[in-house]
Amino acid sequence: MNVNSLINDAVIRIKGNEGKKKNIAGKLLELKKQKMNEFNSSELLEENFFYPVSATELNHKIAGTDSGFVGKRMHSIDIILIKTVSTIFSYKKNKLIKADYFPSPTDFPIPFISSNTLENDEFLCNKSLLRLKEEISCSKKVIEEFKPDYCFIDGSIIPQYADKPRKDSKIDSDYFNLIKLFELLYETAENNSCNLIATVEDSRGSRFRTIIQKELLEKNNLIDSNELDSFFDSSLLDYLLSKNQRSFCFNYTSSIKEHPILNDFQEKWASRIKAFYLKPSLLDRPLRIEFLHNGKNLTDYCNEISSVILPLSSLHKEYAYPSVLIEADLRARLKPNEIDILFNKIQDKLGRDNAFLALRRNSRPFH
Repeated sequence: MNVNSLINDAVIRIKGNEGKKKNIAGKLLELKKQKMNEFNSSELLEENFFYPVSATELNHKIAGTDSGFVGKRMHSIDIILIKTVSTIFSYKKNKLIKADYFPSPTDFPIPFISSNTLENDEFLCNKSLLRLKEEISCSKKVIEEFKPDYCFIDGSIIPQYADKPRKDSKIDSDYFNLIKLFELLYETAENNSCNLIATVEDSRGSRFRTIIQKELLEKNNLIDSNELDSFFDSSLLDYLLSKNQRSFCFNYTSSIKEHPILNDFQEKWASRIKAFYLKPSLLDRPLRIEFLHNGKNLTDYCNEISSVILPLSSLHKEYAYPSVLIEADLRARLKPNEIDILFNKIQDKLGRDNAFLALRRNSRPFH
């Protein structure tokens, strides 16, 4: 197959898949007319399939944390640079009246050096664990010092499966220390009456789809539930949700004991982690929202936090994401050449006779 044929084939397949998905989603719109309690399922936590969301007037202090990181493998050591920044926006009558940053975005990234001879998978996992540790620690300090009404996390509210090292790994203890740090963040947010919210920019989750398949479609004849196998939650809900709507809320997992990550948390925290999807813009996919349920009426609380997330994420019609996290990302972003500068300085100190510092693949005399 030549390049032009490959491109044409890809276009035809994408158009065909999207047309099929749109047709399937159109049939599912009938679910909007039904009450969830009719299905008598413990997985369906709210009464309605979708809820309209209205933007609240912003009179809040809102924090958001993100980080940038770059890593470089060397012959005898590994170096990772991490820059974490929390942005704190103060609003009054929908106007941004003050912006604070913690720590200063002009600070030099924090360097981490490891000589533990980590395997490739451990090196990648270690980068992620260090980044999460810095982000969660920073969010905790911001909550304690600035007392925001909301604290946003970029990404999931728990570590992901790829962040968990294998059991025989040298960094296994680092992972469990991170779990404790997450739990400490939850406790800090609760003690300071701060709403802890995580937004996932490009979610590839399928939990919502699975609930529909098992709890709704197996109990009616709308469509064959297997027809949804090709959908991620966000692509399915892109067709089902209208602008300024959210999905029903659901538990992060159907079984905490069987979940590879939540099973490592204390049950009192794991059982309170919920999620839903929100569509702030007509031209962008829905956002996955994860949060720690604070004990209020679930529907009221989901509507409350949605009404704050909506205006923060509606600034651009083609990019729906909380502005406080966009700003944190811009301030924390690192360029790959920044670690090269550090590498070159180490090389200069060692002298050119120690060129073995670089990996062979990075020292080829020809290109």
